[in-house]
Amino acid sequence: MAAKRRRSRSKGGGTIGCAPFLALIVIALIVQYWWVLLIALGVVAITVGLVRSANAPARPARVPPPKPQPVMPPRRPVASADDLAAQMRAHKQAGRVRDMQEWDYEWIRLAYPGKSLREVNDIANAHFARGRSIGINWGDPSAP
Repeated sequence: MAAKRRRSRSKGGGTIGCAPFLALIVIALIVQYWWVLLIALGVVAITVGLVRSANAPARPARVPPPKPQPVMPPRRPVASADDLAAQMRAHKQAGRVRDMQEWDYEWIRLAYPGKSLREVNDIANAHFARGRSIGINWGDPSAP
């Protein structure tokens, strides 16, 4: 009969060995010195970033797209002093005529107390259409 060989227990057949103890030691060091690891990782990250940016070719300058110009109405020509004076005279004259017509309308209403507003408006419109005014033509004997 062949003699049975004995297996050595140190060759691993079913034994764990010292790996759990080494893992616990590494975990204990990480827990105790976590801040040292963070600093080391930061230094490595900054070093890698600097090396990559130094070796990279320069980026072309970014040109922003042109902004669209707003649509502006065309500029009006600057009015001269004569134009402004004529405009002011026309504005004053229009105001005077409007005031005169209101005055005439009141006189026509007083002159025809029994007429309706529509009939008074017809009389006043006919009066104004002939270019007459009570305030201007009061001495005119030919005015009806």
